[in-house]
Amino acid sequence: MEIKIEIEELRKRSLFVATPMYGGQCHGNYTRSMCDLTALCVKYGINMKVYYLFNESLITRARNYCADEFMRSEFTHMMFIDSDIGFDPNDVITLLALQSDESPFDIIGGPYPKKCISWEKVKQAVDKGVADENPNALDQFVGDYVFNPVIAKDGPTQIKLSEPAEVLEIGTGFMMIRKNTFKKFEETFPYQSYKPDHVRTAHFDGSREIFAFFDTPIDGKRMYMGAELKAYLEANPSATPDDIVKFVNDPNNTILRQYSKRYLSEDYMFCQWVRNMGLKVWLCPWMQLNHTGSYTFGGSLAALASVGAAATADISKIKK
Repeated sequence: MEIKIEIEELRKRSLFVATPMYGGQCHGNYTRSMCDLTALCVKYGINMKVYYLFNESLITRARNYCADEFMRSEFTHMMFIDSDIGFDPNDVITLLALQSDESPFDIIGGPYPKKCISWEKVKQAVDKGVADENPNALDQFVGDYVFNPVIAKDGPTQIKLSEPAEVLEIGTGFMMIRKNTFKKFEETFPYQSYKPDHVRTAHFDGSREIFAFFDTPIDGKRMYMGAELKAYLEANPSATPDDIVKFVNDPNNTILRQYSKRYLSEDYMFCQWVRNMGLKVWLCPWMQLNHTGSYTFGGSLAALASVGAAATADISKIKK
């Protein structure tokens, strides 16, 4: 996708990159990408700050602390990039260019694979002859991606790879959020305000309240009880106290909608809340990210022998 924006217009926006880093550790691909992003922002004259949060084991709390740091800053756009994500720095600039105040891109990000190998997809690629010329090409087919498409009445919405696609949820591993999105969240969900209790941490020592933008509840009636109860009383003005108690305690008796009852991760729940506010979540499907993780290497000599494969590297098979 070609995006045109005047550099002076881009310089009016500022970038707050946040990386929760448990154990204070990050991966090489992330480090290289961050160095390149820093150089790119210097080149274009874009104001950028990187905020690292070390040694917070609870990811929901870590993301909320990062968001609070952003909200107290003068920066206009927040970019979550996790410490195990490798990325093209130009993609971050693209997100910044797309996310103007007038655009519909309240939350926008890129797709990255989960830390698993989807062997059935590898088989599909092999069956179609993808590996015939270059077996290494199979690494493009191993991933399940961190997003969920919008489901229309007639089935999943088709996604064009060349333009932003509206989705239900994306991951915070590579997600940009403008400040107004957080502000509207605060207005819509005031009960998500809480007092942090990290007495040794500046700004989070319990002397002030911050917002739990990121949380992991079940997507159910209880999360929207105020609106549900209001709708119930409007529909049943003569309801008795016993009727009201019965309605409140029955998770399957809903007025507004049927809830998924999914136990959502903090990033997916944030996206759900934002969509319930009337805002939108977007994915840039052309972006290519990598997600570094550990893998246990196994195998069987007997299995290799059964297909006539060498037990050691076979140069004739590697280079064609």
